Amino acid sequence: MIRPMTTRTLAALTIPALTVLLAGCASSPGTFAEAREINNRDESVAKIFPDDVVVGTLYDDRGIPRYQARASDLTIEEIAEELRQMRLLDQELVRESTDFTPLPAGELARIAEIDRSHAKRLAEIVDCVGWPTRELVGAEAAQGAFVVVQHAGHDAAFQNRCLTLMVDQVEQGKLPAPYVALLTDRIRLFADQPQVFGTQMTFITGADGIARCTPAVPIDDPANLDARRELMGLAPHDTFVAQLEEAYQNQHGGAFASVLTDTE
Repeated sequence: MIRPMTTRTLAALTIPALTVLLAGCASSPGTFAEAREINNRDESVAKIFPDDVVVGTLYDDRGIPRYQARASDLTIEEIAEELRQMRLLDQELVRESTDFTPLPAGELARIAEIDRSHAKRLAEIVDCVGWPTRELVGAEAAQGAFVVVQHAGHDAAFQNRCLTLMVDQVEQGKLPAPYVALLTDRIRLFADQPQVFGTQMTFITGADGIARCTPAVPIDDPANLDARRELMGLAPHDTFVAQLEEAYQNQHGGAFASVLTDTE
């Protein structure tokens, strides 16, 4: 039996394992428990209510962000704050997606609209400043930009444009290589093509009732997978799978109820 997950469900499991790399830190934690502890240092995020205003951002009665000022009129500090708020709202959506109750169609539609609004705004920001790196906007804002493009499957052209910018940044030493690996596989996931780096995983529950981690789409050339992962600064795939399975068990006690409807 397949226990499919939304893209945010996948993020809830994979982010602790990759937090340090994506933040651009010089060294990685020695254990997954260490990585999870780093991830959990963030303060819990209160829900963003519709009438809150952040740097000219209005939230309508469904909590959809509506941007009032042109990105070109914002300072770098204001852009960074917008990206941080995108990250915080995405964390709220992660919490919703990892509940045991499948989300109703109306809520899934609302989430998809938030993703589209975020992606459109990020495209404006990229037009102004290029890809928002940690050095430019800070670690939290850079992560905010990354989660937005990860959920922009409705716009493959934009995802590929961002991927090209990220490759350039990695070559210049301004961005951790795992950004490229994750977005490459995400684009291929949305296109139903084999992934390259094995970062997109889901869980299948067998007849024995045990949930096992398995690729969400097949992995191309699996014999050379770990060599490719090493080039991108990623741990061996078996280690990565073990980390995901640990997170799955710790967060959900081996049980998971969700549906793969987040195709945006």
